[in-house]
Amino acid sequence: MTTRTHTLSFGNFELTVFDDGSFTLPAEYFANVPASVSEGLAETLTIGANLWYIRTGDRRILVDTGSANALKAVFAETGQAWDDLNQKTPTDIVLTHMHADHLGGFAEGTIFPDAKVHVAKAEWEFWTNEGLANSVPEDQRPMIQMIQQVAASFADRVVLQDGATELAPGLALEPLPGHTPGHTGIRLSSGPDALLIVGDAVISETLQFATPDISYALDGDAEQAITTRRDLLQACAQDGTTLAATHFAFPGIGKVAKDGDTFRFDVA
Repeated sequence: MTTRTHTLSFGNFELTVFDDGSFTLPAEYFANVPASVSEGLAETLTIGANLWYIRTGDRRILVDTGSANALKAVFAETGQAWDDLNQKTPTDIVLTHMHADHLGGFAEGTIFPDAKVHVAKAEWEFWTNEGLANSVPEDQRPMIQMIQQVAASFADRVVLQDGATELAPGLALEPLPGHTPGHTGIRLSSGPDALLIVGDAVISETLQFATPDISYALDGDAEQAITTRRDLLQACAQDGTTLAATHFAFPGIGKVAKDGDTFRFDVA
């Protein structure tokens, strides 16, 4: 099966979005949902899984590897882009964060051996802490152990980034903490225009634009995630930055508009 893709030009960048499938989640994964909203929700909510491949000059930058086969036993519709992604030859891989649906490709063995892997220092130190598995509830330990095992397989290629960092002309990493300690976005700039890949800083365009205080079960620091989400939506609405997110409906790209006291996502 051929993976759905969407390619656009942005300044000196060619950006291709890959459809990596979807996740069907219990509605209970979202908290702080107003009664007026929860009454209309189904028992489950389906979210997307988008990945990005950026060409600029002689650089080929893959943003996250997707799930590959790491989550198929539970989420059968995930990892759909892996066969096509695995044919690419990135010079760099940027991990927005280290949840399994973002680094699952590394569980397939030695992939993209010549690519540098860029990870926020806070993110890497959190997930590779030797005492982490013993500090979490028992039902979370298999996930931690999987992440640590996979991380060890590419540790020799990791480039730790601390704070905002320019990786290439017009392409910079941007801290967006809360979902995880070192959760990171990628900002593309072309003159006065910008496109910001926000990873999991916003999970649902149908819930969290109208109510940014709605939190997600996998947010490590829910209050920080809410603050980050509100700030970035306000900034994107104010300056016209195009927003792209992992879990929006494919291809997950659009503009943020103010809608009274809240926000609205306008698909590009």
